[in-house]
Amino acid sequence: MMRSRIATLMVSGAVVAVLMAAAPASSTAQVSAGRIDASVSDSTGAVLPGVMVDISGPQSHSAVTDSLGEAHFLNLAPGTYTVSAKLSGFSDYLNKSITVATGASVPLKINLAVAGVATQVQVTSEAPVVDTKKMGTSTNVSLEELQNIPSARDPWVVMQSVPGIIVDRVNVGGAESGQQSNYQAKGASGGENTWNMDGIAITDMAALGSTPTYYDFDMFQDMQVTTGGADVTSPTPGVQLNMVLKSGSNTPHGSTRIYFENESLQSNNMSPELASSIGGKTGKGNRMSQFKDYGFELGGPIIKNRLWAWGAASKTHVDLITLSDTHDRTELQDTSFKLNGQITNDIRGNYTFFRGNKEKFGRGAGPLVADEASYNQTGPTTPQKGEVNFVLGNNLFLAARGAHVHGGFSLAGRGGPDVARYVDDGGVARGSADLYVTNRPQNTLSVDGNTFRGHHELKFGFGWRKATVDSSDVYPANGVVTIHNGYPDMIAKITRPGHFLTDAVYSSAYGGDTWTMDRMTLNLGLRWDRQAASLGAASVPASPVLPNLLPALTATPADNAVVWNAVSPRIGLTYALNDTRKTIARASYSMYSSQLNATAAGTISAIQYSAIYYYAVDTNNNKIADPNEILFGLGNIGYYGFDPLNPTRLSTINQIGKYSTPRTQEVMFGMDHELMRNFGISGTFTYRYFNHFDWTPHIGVTSANYTQTGTLTGTADPIGSFSTPFYAINPSAIPPGAGRSYEERQGYHQRYLGFEASATKRMSNHWMARFGFSTNDHREYFDGPGALEDPTPGPASPNIDGGHVVTQTGGSGKSNIYMVLPQYQFIANGMYQMKWGFNVGANWVMRQGYAIPYFRGAVATGDQLLNLKSVLAVDDVTRFRLPAVNSLDGRVEKAFKFHPVNLMLDLDIFNLTNSATVLGRQYDLRRTGPTGYNQILEIMNPRILRLGARLNF
Repeated sequence: MMRSRIATLMVSGAVVAVLMAAAPASSTAQVSAGRIDASVSDSTGAVLPGVMVDISGPQSHSAVTDSLGEAHFLNLAPGTYTVSAKLSGFSDYLNKSITVATGASVPLKINLAVAGVATQVQVTSEAPVVDTKKMGTSTNVSLEELQNIPSARDPWVVMQSVPGIIVDRVNVGGAESGQQSNYQAKGASGGENTWNMDGIAITDMAALGSTPTYYDFDMFQDMQVTTGGADVTSPTPGVQLNMVLKSGSNTPHGSTRIYFENESLQSNNMSPELASSIGGKTGKGNRMSQFKDYGFELGGPIIKNRLWAWGAASKTHVDLITLSDTHDRTELQDTSFKLNGQITNDIRGNYTFFRGNKEKFGRGAGPLVADEASYNQTGPTTPQKGEVNFVLGNNLFLAARGAHVHGGFSLAGRGGPDVARYVDDGGVARGSADLYVTNRPQNTLSVDGNTFRGHHELKFGFGWRKATVDSSDVYPANGVVTIHNGYPDMIAKITRPGHFLTDAVYSSAYGGDTWTMDRMTLNLGLRWDRQAASLGAASVPASPVLPNLLPALTATPADNAVVWNAVSPRIGLTYALNDTRKTIARASYSMYSSQLNATAAGTISAIQYSAIYYYAVDTNNNKIADPNEILFGLGNIGYYGFDPLNPTRLSTINQIGKYSTPRTQEVMFGMDHELMRNFGISGTFTYRYFNHFDWTPHIGVTSANYTQTGTLTGTADPIGSFSTPFYAINPSAIPPGAGRSYEERQGYHQRYLGFEASATKRMSNHWMARFGFSTNDHREYFDGPGALEDPTPGPASPNIDGGHVVTQTGGSGKSNIYMVLPQYQFIANGMYQMKWGFNVGANWVMRQGYAIPYFRGAVATGDQLLNLKSVLAVDDVTRFRLPAVNSLDGRVEKAFKFHPVNLMLDLDIFNLTNSATVLGRQYDLRRTGPTGYNQILEIMNPRILRLGARLNF
């Protein structure tokens, strides 16, 4: 029933949108500005055309009201504006407190009285809390909140405070700020997330959905986080993060700060039992050694009313002590510059430069990775962007943008290129690690426009973007990775270096009409996306151990190997329940396409990540499989990435099959209400249906080609008894070289149901606050043998029809994380201004713990493609969960005012309750020792104090 209704809505929306008079628009939700929509009337309510409306603040502009008494100001930088209105015969209007946020529309009603004794009426009311044009779920995080709420000062902790978004780790006092967190919302995978800076998409299209760099937290003026809705500029169903940098203005302004933590400001939350297992050499576990965050930003006029400049520089130092008493150290260095100019009131432009460099020493070190097997990382990313804004004829607004992102990084094993890598029986990686080098440049062009025709606002534009990925990867020593299998028995994984050159071109266009009819607003939109991935030429040397089986190879280029095309309708409706416009009901239907990985064409390269496995026995006790210790005579026990029967073939072992563009259909119902002045509440129900997934199964293979070869049985605490069948592929079904096919996953879909509620109190009467709640249910469905390949249940693929979707993540120093959307998550933050310059703030997150999918690794299944498999030992991945996470941070601040200079001294307390919540265990029944089965591998970092000083003017 629900599917038929969605199909009807989709067809109706497409027909209406095709018929509407609108042209194309931009490729991504590159929102970096807000708007003011002023409507002017007299004391009787009659509209007033010809009124001169002026705005000043971060930007200045003038407009004359049209025949409907309306004046529109678009592409405004976030901040506080002064609005004035003048018409002969009427008293002047003045309002100095109109706050504009990123992506937000301020509906401003201006009433002019007939001129009398007073020549000017100054209004003190602020912008309405409820946005009557809002078509989805988004959260604006203001500069006040960014600066005054205690946080670890990175974008991931900001997103964690948005209802519906879950983050895979807990960042106590910046302990996780040296590494990206994984996050998702409303069933969309992390690969659907987008990052936008000052109106330009900068998402890393190789590590799909991640950011290409790290940021200076004090360079942000505003952030907007969107998780769904009918905005036709949103290209994907993932989290859309829009970050807006500060800018210069006619009034010089600036700030500087320093934050500091060290080991002596830290508590100990580890029990004696835990100290003996994961306490490490210090007996206190993973800890902060030192944290420093310092920098400055400064902006002002170069030519008053015409040209402004702003710049910032900062450095963040995060030094963690690992269990082995070694250091995981991160150095983040950021430089940014922004130039704004205004030739006339109708022509404005800006240029943005940013350079973010991350150097990390000991990336990945943790309970399962020894220091020498971790990485050193380096590599700056430099986005540059230019933008021009035009206003033509008072009702046509155009914005043209161009950008280049010079990105990339390298990872080098700390043990050096001559030391082999091995994994012991406790699952701990030792020795060294591979050398990975990647360059990821991007170029972007876009044009966006808005025009007003009576009660209609038409949107249009287009976008083009190209992302190139050139990456190489080589394992240390002779390329053999050793895995202990009950030492001295071992498994030798023999690898060949990799080199991959790919790119993708993203083109899009959209048109939309926002039709306002008194208290009702109808939003109709249609967008088109074309994403084309190509393969470039590359070559790799042979394996020094098996040059005959893993010889040197060259990849042949292929243009447009994978092309996704999609047409996506959007329909949104809002209705004000009364004339005050303080209660809005809204509904929307949206279709999204997924975003294509820039490496997708690598599927058909002759060069693949390639390896072959053999048994080995260590006879010289050096912990690694030397070539003379590898038991080649027993035959291989698995391989991937090449054809051992034809190892010198220059064509790919893979193929491009019948694929599709992945789609998401979304239905939303919600209400927004202004509970009191500056205080709004909101609630939204979301339904999503995901289908047309693409995947890469072995060519011609489905679950029907697998036969059960055994059952994993046993008894373990806390599981109890278990019995799980495992499977092996029928030898006759194995394609040449175990080749894979890029194709649609037939018979597979996912469903998401969720509800979120939020409340926002803007700063007034000495306090501000934001609250949120969300509940989620995300399931997957298998219809027929083509929806599965290997039916063996695993920890990240339980293969249960109607079961929970599991997302496995990891990261530097992390144990394996299996994210299942929590059934509850609460967030709250706020600040209260007390007497005598004292202020207090707090930040609280509480959510259900993630899944504990107990399994046994390296189960011999007899599968000729992959003999040793991880087999799930529980019938439901949510049967066991980690404890609920409860993270509470607080701040006490003393403010000193020396007009125009303000000095703030901060004392932040993270993990206020010194919680020791378990964040990870060893889920593999095979593992032994201190990091063996069901042992705790990670807990929350202990309470820590952060000292800070901020000065601004």
